[in-house]
Amino acid sequence: MRSGVTAEQVHAAADAIAAEGQRPTIRSVRERLGTGSPNTIQRHLAEWRESRPEVKQAAYELPAELVNAFGKELRRGAEAATAELRQELSEAHTETQELAQIGEGLEQERDDAVERAEATEAERDRIAQERDQLQHDLERVQQERDDARQLAESRGQELAQAQNRITTLTEQLDEAKAQAGERQQRLEESQREAQQAAQNAAVAESKAEAQAEKAGDLKEQVSELKAELSEARKEAREAREQAAKDAEAWREQVSLEHQRNAELQSERDSLADQVTRLETERNTGAE
Repeated sequence: MRSGVTAEQVHAAADAIAAEGQRPTIRSVRERLGTGSPNTIQRHLAEWRESRPEVKQAAYELPAELVNAFGKELRRGAEAATAELRQELSEAHTETQELAQIGEGLEQERDDAVERAEATEAERDRIAQERDQLQHDLERVQQERDDARQLAESRGQELAQAQNRITTLTEQLDEAKAQAGERQQRLEESQREAQQAAQNAAVAESKAEAQAEKAGDLKEQVSELKAELSEARKEAREAREQAAKDAEAWREQVSLEHQRNAELQSERDSLADQVTRLETERNTGAE
């Protein structure tokens, strides 16, 4: 806090100005001191003027014959005193104007200070609003990031489940293929047995020609073998058809699972990119 000027400082400045042959005024004293309130300077300057000694002339009586001679001198002295009073009045008026100008300057400084304070208050409010908006945006981005992360985790779980289903279906397909192989092997064995039966039938027929007495029995055996061969062929055909149907169904199921897996993988990658972007935006906003 700046302290005001003292009476001693004002009196000293006034003495110095008066010693230079000038009349001390509020402006000249304030310029000499470089500081000070105009009201304070005016009060101390009035005290200084009241404290200055007055020059008084010794009382004496003039001879009557000299009264007229000094009449003109007295009138001139009165006129000089009047001029001095007028000068003092003019200086007082000048000081009043100076005080008014200084007061106007102080009022302008006060208005400027109030305007700066109001501008500072408005700027502070604007910064507070921007801070609140940034906080709101940050919370929104964080919520979006959390939602995206939860969605990514959910999609990851779905992808893992799909991958497990694909693994299960692949194992089932391999098992079906193995079963189809076994059926094919049994079919080939049935075909070999049928061929062997046909060969046996041919041998039996040859023997039948040589052994007419056994023809009835051999024909019956051939008929039974042919019936067995027909049944074996029928089972083999049905097994092939069923294996083909099962294989086609498994291929379609695996294709659908692969397609679903690709969709889930694409969705998970998209969600991962979104999470990365949101985290980047949040880090940028935080900076």
